[in-house]
Parts: sequence; C-alpha cells; structure tokens
Amino acid sequence: MANIKKAAQWAIANKQAALMKLNKMEAEESLYAFVKLMWPVLEPGTPFLEGWVMKEVCRHLEAVTEGLVNRLLINVPPGFCKSLITDVFWPAWEWGPKRKPHTRYVCAAYSEQLTLRDNRKCLALIQSDEYQAMWGDVFELDKNEQSKHKFANMTTGFKLATAVGGSATGERGDRVIIDDPHNVKDSESDAKRAEALHWFTEVMP
Repeated sequence: MANIKKAAQWAIANKQAALMKLNKMEAEESLYAFVKLMWPVLEPGTPFLEGWVMKEVCRHLEAVTEGLVNRLLINVPPGFCKSLITDVFWPAWEWGPKRKPHTRYVCAAYSEQLTLRDNRKCLALIQSDEYQAMWGDVFELDKNEQSKHKFANMTTGFKLATAVGGSATGERGDRVIIDDPHNVKDSESDAKRAEALHWFTEVMP
C-alpha cells in the first residue's frame, strides 16, 4: 500500500514523466498504440484518424510478431496506411518496444523508390528524439551501415530495400515485406505477373 501511495505521489508531482511512462508501456503492448504515439513524428501536419482497418492491420501484424501467423496477405484500399504501418512503424516497433533488434527485414515493391521512401521514414522514426527517449537503450544503430538501400543495428538486425525483380541474393530476412508487387498499369500483363510470380517463388526463397 505504501508503494502504491508513493508511486501515486510521484505521478502527481511528475505528470509529464508519468504520462510518458504510461504511453511507453501501452506502446510496448500494442502496435496500434505505438502508431498513434509516434504518428506526429512522421506526420506532424496530418491528424491521426482512428479506424478499424488500421486496428486490424496492426492486430494481424502483432500475430506475426508473436509467431502465430507465418504468411499474411493484406488487401485494403489506398489511403489506409498499409505501407506506413507495415514497412515503417512495424519494424521500428519490433526493434524497440518488442525488443527484437536482431530481426532482419527484406522489403520490396514494384518500384525500388517506394521501399527506399519507407526505409528513410523508418530510419527517421528510429532516430527521432521521441523514439530514442523511450527505446534508445534497446539497440544502437550501426553507423557504418546507413545507406538509402540498407540500414542496420549493432545487434545484427537490418532493413533492406529492393524491388520486385531486383536482387536480394545472399540476404536472409526474418521478415519479407512485399508492398504492391505490381504497378497498376502493368497488372493486366500476363508477362509482368509471371515475372513477379517467378521472383516471389524462386528468387526470394
């Protein structure tokens, strides 16, 4: 009882620190809570809008983190933050809040520019003051490997950006994230679909 009273007194006297600790605890349990908490870091000019689609995407990615799901296919309309959650927030969440900095990601899309974009965002999130204040003690980024195609940490984890049809030979990812393997204008092409399928079934494995 004395400990509870002492903790309550501390929280009243240190409201900002107490709130930060509560937010940190919630974000370590929930990917969705982490997204909400870190949203202003990446989208300071865009208000966060609650939505069941985002919650379900986060819930299913949590199942992957927990080892309950090995393969996950996400089909949602454009504008529902699929790329941002899956290729930016989720890796940062696993490395820091879930204390899995050894996890390795190989990320691909029909255009390498899309995965490079998300790599930059993920690295910016990890390097932010907000993220470092809460999880900076979990891992250290590898200063010698911070290119636009690949960044890594000192616990053997890395995040590699490539393209469908591009080279990933020699890399071993714990997570393979494929975001939009087809360009819309090429999706009706039998040859393009066959090329992407060959890459998915032969190159990536």
